[in-house]
Amino acid sequence: MATYPTSPRIEFLQWCQEHADTFVDNAAAIGVNPADAEAFSSLTDGTAAAETTQGQAQQAAKVATQQVNQSYDQLRTAAGDIVRSIRAYAELQADPNAVYNTAQIAPPAPPTPAPPPAQPTDLTVALEPQTGELMLMWKATNPTGTQGTSYIIRRKLPGESEFSFVGVSGKKKFVDSTLYAGPDTVQYTVQGQRSDLAGPVSQVFLVSFGRLPDGGMTAYVGASAAGASIPTKSAVAPSSNGVKANGLSRMGV
Repeated sequence: MATYPTSPRIEFLQWCQEHADTFVDNAAAIGVNPADAEAFSSLTDGTAAAETTQGQAQQAAKVATQQVNQSYDQLRTAAGDIVRSIRAYAELQADPNAVYNTAQIAPPAPPTPAPPPAQPTDLTVALEPQTGELMLMWKATNPTGTQGTSYIIRRKLPGESEFSFVGVSGKKKFVDSTLYAGPDTVQYTVQGQRSDLAGPVSQVFLVSFGRLPDGGMTAYVGASAAGASIPTKSAVAPSSNGVKANGLSRMGV
């Protein structure tokens, strides 16, 4: 075990403070030159004072840092308020650029057109146990800052050569209540739409189940298939209950 601690520094200083008077008072008895003992005591006091000064400086630095950060925050707010006022005023003038030139700030850049919606991926299908309807669900990570994306759902039955419009959803799920069990398979695609921008069509999703006319349900198996260029019929509004839609009678709900 060491005779005295060398680290951390505060423990070393405490040891020196605890022994300084003992060394001075008993210098001859312990074989220490009295002048060396006095020098040790003076160095101990000086180190303690320096430690205190450093602590005070560190605390002052923290306070100063908080103050300068607050000042910058206030200045940013003030700058933003002034620039917004200048821009609001400029846009009401016949020559906005004259205002911007006088203020020596750049006019606002034209807004960057938002990219089209993302391609829907990871399509899954679930069977509603109470109704036998098909619940389609998918994922889509749309560009940051965009909103108002709708999803167009299309379907193709065996014997059909084109995908036909089934419906639109504002969420990443859709209930197809127009399909009876009977076809061996049915295929779906989903495509994002925002304003006049259409995103890429999802991969084709193959489903092998449907809903029985008497309300019974069949089992299903979902499988993904590669999506290529997919021809589609013109989008039309879905028909109401009891009306033929794409050759299938919609069941009342």
